Amino acid sequence: MKRIRKPLKQSVLQGCILLIAVLCLVLSLLNYWNDRRMQYSHYESYIENILRYTASGIDTDDLAACIRSGQVSEGYRALQGFLDGIKDNLELHFLYIIIPLSDEPVDNIRNVIAAMSREEYETIPDQLVQLGDLTGDSYSPETARKYLRAYESGQLSFFEEVSEWGDDYTGLLPLYDSDGNKIAALCMDVDIQEIHSSLRAQTFTTVGVTLALGVLFTLLFILWADANITRPIEKLEAAVADFAASSHRHDDPEALVLRVPELHTGNEVESLSDAVLKMSQDMRDSVQKMLSTQTELARLNTLAHKDGLTHVGNKVAYTNYAKDLLHKMQTETLEYAIIMADCNHLKRMNDSYGHEKGDSYLKASCALLCNIFHHSPVFRVGGDEFVIVLTGRDYANREELLGRAADEMRKTEENPSAAPWEKISIAIGVALYRPGEDKTVEDVYVRADQAMYAEKVRMNAVRT
Repeated sequence: MKRIRKPLKQSVLQGCILLIAVLCLVLSLLNYWNDRRMQYSHYESYIENILRYTASGIDTDDLAACIRSGQVSEGYRALQGFLDGIKDNLELHFLYIIIPLSDEPVDNIRNVIAAMSREEYETIPDQLVQLGDLTGDSYSPETARKYLRAYESGQLSFFEEVSEWGDDYTGLLPLYDSDGNKIAALCMDVDIQEIHSSLRAQTFTTVGVTLALGVLFTLLFILWADANITRPIEKLEAAVADFAASSHRHDDPEALVLRVPELHTGNEVESLSDAVLKMSQDMRDSVQKMLSTQTELARLNTLAHKDGLTHVGNKVAYTNYAKDLLHKMQTETLEYAIIMADCNHLKRMNDSYGHEKGDSYLKASCALLCNIFHHSPVFRVGGDEFVIVLTGRDYANREELLGRAADEMRKTEENPSAAPWEKISIAIGVALYRPGEDKTVEDVYVRADQAMYAEKVRMNAVRT
């Protein structure tokens, strides 16, 4: 008998080993790049929401004046508190405003302002960034070049940087004054060491799972002819098929249950059954983690669109609402009106009684507007300015609601026991959408703003 130089089992085993190696490589790379893209995409969305929310609260004209003069203003001090609050509330790594200058080895970036947490004020108060300071050699030419390139692009940019402060993912948003001049860059750093660790762990897990399953399937393939294995494999295959059919596109992780038949073969088939069951449990856990991540991102997105003082929508939320409204204007027949409401005498209130009472005045004014126009979205778009979009019932009853608003304000002003900050005075301007004439939401907004200003003049409440 001719000696078999290469037994079939040996050939199958060698082929399976090669297949396992290729699968480990391909699946690891695919899983790595997919997870990396997903995690970085989540971080970019998170960074963008916070940067745009922060930028909406910055008086760029005042900041530009501070940069030119090198002198700190009241607005600059308020901005410091605003940035500090965001860093404390969201537990950010770094949040700061700089001016990229060059990619030279030293003094390549000029500091403007940086957020400090309460803990940092207690432990390292001497490290508070000073307006106009140069950064010396803190930024390498390579890192400075990244900042400069992102700043010169004039739009939101993201890049990764490794520095003495850690491994960060940076978002940079250029800031412009009211004349359209670029004045500085608002930046936010997020520590991404956790991403790298997670990607490494996920890669090792993928390789391990792929390797384990590959070895297991190789053994099962070699023993294919064994009559004691065929029927258990069929049962297992049926259970997996039922699981795939019942769990396809299922949103409930608890429904991802694999009902494996009891197999007591005492061999690799039973081990395969246990491994598949464990895999289904890991899949359910992974889906649960993904849903938790999505919930957290939704919560952060809500915070980024809400005004921190009055808890109504902020300017970013109004901008998004206006975009949706513009789309409806182009595709539907609409009836709506925009109200511009400006709280009178806020500066005098702040100067006379302090900003805390000024905030109370703003919250009371907002509460009055929300109570009157409770079927309509209310947005705080400026320090003392609110926008209300009337549709449906509120649009139909707008005259009555405006009268009620005037009555409610008059009651607060005539109340002898009310404190000055409890006496509400709001200049209100209304503009109705004119189909065929108004091409954008901004057209209606401008007329409402003009009407509000006229009302403010009538009330002798124009700032001087």
